[in-house]
Amino acid sequence: MARDLDGAIAERSRKLLGLLTIADLGTLGVTRQRRRTLVAHRVLVPVHRGVLRHAAHPTSWRQAVLAAVLAVGQGAVASHRTAAALWRLDGFDPARPVELLVVRGRNVRAAECVVVHRTSDLGPPDRDRRHGIPCTTAARTLLDVAPLVTARRLEAALDDAERRGLVWRPHLRWRIDALRRQGRSGVPQVSALLDRTEGRGLGDSWLERQALREVALAGLPAPRCQVKLRKVGGGIARVDLFWDDGHLVVELNGHGSHATRRRRQADAERAARLGLAGWEVVQFTYEDVVERPSYVVATIRAYLAKAAAA
Repeated sequence: MARDLDGAIAERSRKLLGLLTIADLGTLGVTRQRRRTLVAHRVLVPVHRGVLRHAAHPTSWRQAVLAAVLAVGQGAVASHRTAAALWRLDGFDPARPVELLVVRGRNVRAAECVVVHRTSDLGPPDRDRRHGIPCTTAARTLLDVAPLVTARRLEAALDDAERRGLVWRPHLRWRIDALRRQGRSGVPQVSALLDRTEGRGLGDSWLERQALREVALAGLPAPRCQVKLRKVGGGIARVDLFWDDGHLVVELNGHGSHATRRRRQADAERAARLGLAGWEVVQFTYEDVVERPSYVVATIRAYLAKAAAA
């Protein structure tokens, strides 16, 4: 019987990233004395008040987040920078302390290494689950982190969320309109960011998105992304950024896809054949975009000005 109970405990814990609440143990028929014995024998390890970890299950950051949610109790969700890391938004990595959001008015016992935020607005439109962990939606997460991060970091997170389909602009604007009436912090920042980036391409890679942000910040016209152009000699080339009015092609050479000599040779040939088709082709490296953005912007501006004067 004890072996069957131990197996049931282990099976139940696997569904919660190795965690169990006292209520879970009670459902399985574990008495207080039996629980104390399991803790004494290091089969169960206390994590927070009312939350234990099965010792056979490895620890992880996600487990720590779920443990905090379970400790704070019903209705709590991972939020702010913790939710951003769960959604793997660009610029947010797993970190402590864990941040949670609860409805204002609840009597909450804060757990160790946990920051509890309170709100009057936390309905179904703002709740989701990620890796089995209750959390705020990606849209609500962007609004919550907006006052806590720089404008550039917020923009990178929005670009990433939009490209991956985690947010949809009409839905995000709907949530902004609903929360604006409550004086929600973060609304002005995200609203202004949506206005400023409306109609801008998202790019297929981090490097493209970073280049697009630099172009937008410099006030240059927005290019089209991943455009297919016909090359002299036949074939179609898919280029990173393209300005129709300037007949300008910008190729961004990251480390991964342009590392070999054969790859660089193919890129050079493609650029030459695009040039013969009448397109101006400019190539920038990862280091150019990251370390010399002013050079990138100035070069693009000069080529666009040259085309306009022709």
